Formats: sequence, C-alpha cells, structure tokens
Amino acid sequence: MSKQLVIHGVPDSIRSDGWWLACSPNSGASDPEATRTERPRRHTALGKPIPLTALIVLVLLADWLFWDQPIGVSVAVFAMALSVGILSLRKGTPPRVWGIVLAIQLLCNLPVIEQLQALSVMFTVFGIAGLVAWVCFGRLVSGWRTLVVMLRVSTLGAVLLPVDLLDELRGARATPGLKQHLTSLILPLGVGMVFALLLTTANPILDKVVTQFSRLEFLTAEQLWRVLFWYCAASLIWPYLVLNTAWISPASKAPRFAPPRPSAMAWLITPASVRSSLVLFNILFAVQTVLDVGVLTGGMELPDGMTYARYAHRGAYPLVATALLAGLFAITIHKMIEDSDLLMNLLLLWLGQNLFLVIMAAFRLSLYVQAYSLTYLRVAAFIWMGLVFVGLVLTIVQVTRSLSIGWLVRVNLAALMGTLYLCCFVNFAWGIAHHNLNSAAQMSRLDTHYICRLGEQVLPLIRAEEDKTGKPFCPAYMRPTHTPNDSWRDWGFRAWRLRVYLDRKVQE
Repeated sequence: MSKQLVIHGVPDSIRSDGWWLACSPNSGASDPEATRTERPRRHTALGKPIPLTALIVLVLLADWLFWDQPIGVSVAVFAMALSVGILSLRKGTPPRVWGIVLAIQLLCNLPVIEQLQALSVMFTVFGIAGLVAWVCFGRLVSGWRTLVVMLRVSTLGAVLLPVDLLDELRGARATPGLKQHLTSLILPLGVGMVFALLLTTANPILDKVVTQFSRLEFLTAEQLWRVLFWYCAASLIWPYLVLNTAWISPASKAPRFAPPRPSAMAWLITPASVRSSLVLFNILFAVQTVLDVGVLTGGMELPDGMTYARYAHRGAYPLVATALLAGLFAITIHKMIEDSDLLMNLLLLWLGQNLFLVIMAAFRLSLYVQAYSLTYLRVAAFIWMGLVFVGLVLTIVQVTRSLSIGWLVRVNLAALMGTLYLCCFVNFAWGIAHHNLNSAAQMSRLDTHYICRLGEQVLPLIRAEEDKTGKPFCPAYMRPTHTPNDSWRDWGFRAWRLRVYLDRKVQE
C-alpha cells in the first residue's frame, strides 16, 4: 500500500513566484505611496486668528520696548500686556475677575516701577507664574504646583511654537488644492510686474519710490539679529497664549513635609534621650545667656586681646545658626513629647532661650556696626536675624497648637516673600550712607570709599557733606555720577526722585 505524500504549506519559492496572486491589476497596492497611512493633522492654535493676532501684537510690543533700548519700567509694561493677552484668551472671564487679576499683576510689578533690579524682576515673574497656574487649573493652586507649571512653560513651552509651525506646514502640503492655488498666482504676478514696470517708467513719483526702495540693504547683520530676536520672543510668548493641560500635564503633587518616622530613628530618638537633651540644652543656653548679659552690661570682663567689636562680630552669626538648629530639632521631636507636659514645657523654655539668643545676636551686631560702619552684608544680617526670630515664634505656635509642618513651611515662606517685597521699596544705599555719616563721630574710622561706591543714590548725602565741609568727599575717580534717563523705557520712580532733587539743587 503506497503512502500519500502530504506537503504542509506552500514552499517559499512557489509562494514568492506567486506574488501576482496577491492583488488585482487595478488595486495599486504595490505603490508604496498608496499603502502609506496618512497621519491625521494636529490642529494648532496658529490656525486661529485670535491667538495669532495676540502673538503678533506682543512680539511687536517686545520689539518696540526692548530691541536696542534700555530697560526699566518697560518690563512692567510688557508684563501687564502679557497678562492682558493671557486673560483675553481665557473664555468666560467676568469683568470682576479681570479687575482682581490685573490689580494683583500691578501689585507684583510695583517693585519694577520703583527700581529695576533682580529682586523686583523676581516678583514680576512670580505674578506671571501665578496667573499661568490659575488659567491652567481654573483655581488657585499651591506654590509647588505653580513652580512646576512655570518650569514646564519656560522649558517645554519654548519649543511649542516650532512644533506648531511644522504641523501647519505639513498640513499645508497635504492640502489638495495648494498646487492649483500657487499655479493660479503665476499669471497675475507675472503680468502685474510688467504693468508695474511700465507705470513706473511713465510716472516719475513711482520711479523715485522704487529707486529709493531698491537702495535699501536687506539681510544685514543687524536685521538678521533682529529677526532672530523676533523668533525668540515669539517662541517665549507663544506658550503663554495656548495654556491648557494638553501639553501642561497636571503638575506633580507638593511634597509632604512630615517629621522622620519614629521607627527609622527609634534607636537614636527615644523619650529618655529627648528628655536628657532638653535638660542639657536648657542648661547650656542658660549659661550662654548669663554670660552674654554679664559681658554686655559690663559686669564681666572680656579675655585679654578681645575687644567689644570683635566679641560682637564673633558671636552674631553662630548664635543665629544655633537658633536654626534648635528650630529643626523642635520640629523633629515635638510629636514625640506632645503627651508629656514636662517635656513640652522644657521645649518651650528652650525655644524661648533661643529667641533671647537671636535678640542678643542682633544686639551684638548693632554694637559692631556702631564701632565700625553699616554695610549691605550687615543690613542683610539684620534682616536674616529678624526672619529667624519670626521663624522661631512660628515654630512655638506650631508646637503648641499641633499644626502641620506644611503650615509652618507656608507661613515662613509668606514671611520671607513679604519681607523681600518690602525690601524692593527700601533705598538701602541711601540708608547705609545716612547712618554712617551721622554716626561718624562714634566710629573708629569712617569708610568714605565704601560710601562713594554705593552708587548715584547717595549723591544727595555726598553733596550735603561737601557743602558742610567745603571740600570734596569722594576722589574724582570714585565719585558717583547720575545719568539721566534717555527714554521713558528705563524710567524708575527712585531714579526720577533723584533727578528731581538734583535739578532742584542746580536751580538753587
């Protein structure tokens, strides 16, 4: 009995030779262009007239305000215009909300109007960041989420315009009638140029205009840089006009501030160790307080070779660092001792001694300033000590009321931002020079060179001192000079006040 031969499948050679069985003659499947799946076009905001118009207006405004121009109040003007552009593209914004948002933006730009400096520009950026986060999420969000959104707008958003341009060009190439439209323009443009040439020959006015136009230089280095400025400005402005969660994904949640887990630190932080630490710390700080009071009141003498100025300068900053460490320690352990009245009272006593140490550190620094002079760094040290004092008070409130660490962080940040905002309106140069000149009799040496290096804001004090002594206060090479504003763009309220004063002195 013969066996039947069975072949499973088709051999590769036959299957390859039968390619013509795969399609009909009219199917056109062999054409790679026909089998290519066309990607759907992404509709961008560049095709919408309102965002595109706002972009053009803002780019032209940026060119007018910043290109080859000094900057000053122009930063505030552009920030307000950008805020209006962002709000105008948010649908359904009632007039009341418009007023509130613009009032907040004006408040954030007041430091720039006072004087353009890094600190004032920071508040302008914060104002725009808050507006961006509010438009994206439709509500006020946490500072952490606002920061993340602003970082995405300034990084990912910078490449949004080039991507949208490529999508628009790809969509234009895919338009079926594009070639026909371009072909239809050949006839009118060609014949129109012939007519324009004939009319120009017959009309001397047109001929003069064309001649002057032909003499213009195109694509010079300056023009190329200006075009690049337009492109960069448009790329930076565009993401603010197309704010949505499609490309600004919901920002990550704010980090949760919580004390270390007891299980992780159980071997180190125990009720017994905390109790011993609080007792020891109170004793150490009590000794420090008694010695400080004794020295500063004159009841104790300093070691040989140690002056009061050196003593004041030496202890100011370590005492502030000690207070900061004390605050961190209190935040770490307060949950462990909240059930013990004795330990809680010891903690509050220790924090109270830290408050006194901060006051003594500020007093030491004031003695050092009286002996020598006031400087920017010493002013910053006074401000920093005040913030540390406020932070310790807030820590006591947080411990006694069992509030969260997130609350403590938020209120400290609010205190910091409020202090920096007020600092924008303080003329520190004038204040430092005024203090040093009025306290010159008590100082061991008046640093006139430092006063002369403080800038033009001390010119009124220098002139008053020169009128009193009758001789130059600063060397000629160090004397500050006032340069009047060339344009309203670099106007500042502080510089304007100085100019009014100097003009009045000239008239007298």
